Order: sequence, then C-alpha cells, then structure tokens
Amino acid sequence: MVAAVTSLPTGYPSSAVDTVSSAGWSSIGRTLAFVYAAGWFTGTWIVTLVSFAIIAPQPPDAADRVAHYAYERAVYPQLYVAVVCIAVAMLSLIGLGLVLRHSLGRDGARQQLMAAAFAAAGLFGAIWLFLTIGLLQAVVNVSPGASTQTLQTLTDASALIESPANWLQRAFLLLAGLGTYWSSRLALEDRSSPRGWPVLGLVLAALYWLGFLSLLARDGALPVPDAVGGLLILLSGGIAAPIWGIWLAVRLLRAT
Repeated sequence: MVAAVTSLPTGYPSSAVDTVSSAGWSSIGRTLAFVYAAGWFTGTWIVTLVSFAIIAPQPPDAADRVAHYAYERAVYPQLYVAVVCIAVAMLSLIGLGLVLRHSLGRDGARQQLMAAAFAAAGLFGAIWLFLTIGLLQAVVNVSPGASTQTLQTLTDASALIESPANWLQRAFLLLAGLGTYWSSRLALEDRSSPRGWPVLGLVLAALYWLGFLSLLARDGALPVPDAVGGLLILLSGGIAAPIWGIWLAVRLLRAT
C-alpha cells in the first residue's frame, strides 16, 4: 500500500518531477534575489545620502542633546524607509539560502551549512534592524519638548538597546560572510557555470568579514576611523550585494 501511494504515476518520469521542482525553486529564488538586491541598494544609499547631508540637514554637535534629537527626528522618515528596506533584504536571505541549497549540487553537509548560515544571518540581521527601528520610533515619540533629564534618560536607555543590537549586527556580518563564502565555493566547483558570480561572492564575503573585524577592533579601543566602516557598508550593501543578488537572479533564470 505504501509503495503504491508513494510511487509515481505511469508515464510520469522522475526527471519531469525534478524539472518542475527546479523551475519552482528558480522562480522563488529569482523573486527573493531581486528583493534582496533592491532592499540592500535602496536602504544603503538612503543611509549614505543622509550621512553626507545630501537629503538631510547637517548633523549637529552630539554634545548638544536637544539639537541631536531634533536632528534624529528630522531624518527619521528617511532612516525608517532605509531600515525597512534592509530588513526586507535580511528576511529574503533566509529563503535564498534554501534556494541555493537546492541549486548548488547535491544536498550535502556544505549545502546544509550554507543554508543554516544564511538563515541565521537573515534572522539576526532582521532582529538587529527591528531593534533599530524601534529605537528610532522611541526617540521620535519621547524627545519632542522633553526636559534635559528626560533626554539624559533617553540617552541611557538608547545605549542599553544599542549594545545588544550591535552584537546582532556582528553576528549578521559573520554568518552572512560564511554563507556567501560557501555558496561561492560550491558554485566554483561547478565547472559548467561562469566563474564571475562566485568570485563576486568571495569579494562580498571578504567585505562582510572586514566589517566584522573593524567592529571588533573598535570594541578593543583601536582607532578605526568611522570612514572605514562607512566605506565597507557602501561597498558591500550599496554595490556588491545588489550586484550579487541581481546576478543570482539572472543565473536562476538561465537555469530554467
């Protein structure tokens, strides 16, 4: 009875099932890859334009708390859009790991490790950004007309939230680099595929890990300039990751 239920109907070969299954995975993967690319590109460039005061006012002296929180309220709409876009990209990374596990050779230990790394990176990254957007909303709601004592309390509370959020960011960078590295290694082993996409993946993984190391260096009180972190974010999130995602979507389209 079990054999009769689980066997394929006569005239419906297993290769046809594999083709239909691959087409379904490729369709999902293309959508997720485009969402991943668009989310990273839009979010990173909004943050960059805000940082350079192109679409936002110049940031004031951080010592002036009233002016500082007035500035954060002024840039809140732009940063809200940026954080939501990048959070969507983080969540799409979870599904991309499953698509790549199916697409990059036979399912084995390395495929499983890659998918797990992408899933954990997407989850940690999304939680990091949800905490960030929650903190921004608290600033907007609490800071207008607040007294100096209230602003000091808000600053102290923000520091308590930022500390675990910063470690979630580090976990994302470490795990996203690991997943991207293994996906690139697996793609390089496929001699029939072009080598450009996996090579770009290795570059992206290196950028993730450089960002992780720069943050660890700052934790150790090493004098790492803010410009280094900003440049790594722009290169990874604003350039390499979007190209990687669009290139992956094209690869999946050609694979069907």
